[in-house]
Amino acid sequence: MLCDVCNTRISDGEEEHITPEVFSFLLDNGFGIHESNIRMLTETGIPRHDAEESLKRTYRQSSSDWLLCTQCVARAKAILAVENERWVTTNYIAVTQTAEEVGMGFDIIGAPVALSRDVWNECVKWTDQDSELQEYQEQDARLWDVLFTGGGTLQIKVNQFLARGFHNYSVVCIPRDGTSHGAIKVPLLIRQEEICDKAWLVIEKAGKAVSVDD
Repeated sequence: MLCDVCNTRISDGEEEHITPEVFSFLLDNGFGIHESNIRMLTETGIPRHDAEESLKRTYRQSSSDWLLCTQCVARAKAILAVENERWVTTNYIAVTQTAEEVGMGFDIIGAPVALSRDVWNECVKWTDQDSELQEYQEQDARLWDVLFTGGGTLQIKVNQFLARGFHNYSVVCIPRDGTSHGAIKVPLLIRQEEICDKAWLVIEKAGKAVSVDD
């Protein structure tokens, strides 16, 4: 048997299976794509970011359990231990602590706050490699921008939010796409959502991003 991630040979009794749902969660947290697979695509001229996203899409199409070697199991468990407080589902990432620091509209509503996968990946997530490929950015600052703008505008229109159950706003950011250097305006939506039997405020994309010059 071979490990589905790193192709290491696995002896009988040393393997461990994880479900597609857990593997998708791990993909969002930097695990599951071996460097050799990325290199095969980048050597054909595909940008690294596009190669990673293509592999993620392919992996997520699998409905079978994933077979992992002991080393990959250890890495996966370490990621799960660190990220357990952050990802509340495979689609939403909790940002309640930062939202509480921002306050304003989030304080008035008093609910935990989460970002959708799309908002996190495009408007917040930023690595050292992203800074090398695009512009220097700090992930914490990008998260603050999303929440500060959301909390501030929500406070101004809180009565409207309580009546309608949603609030529209937009944030200006550099998209995490491996190439862009200019900022775009991303329309966002704050709405109420029940997650794990608890009422949350979730922030999702509300439409197509546009150039800040439009």
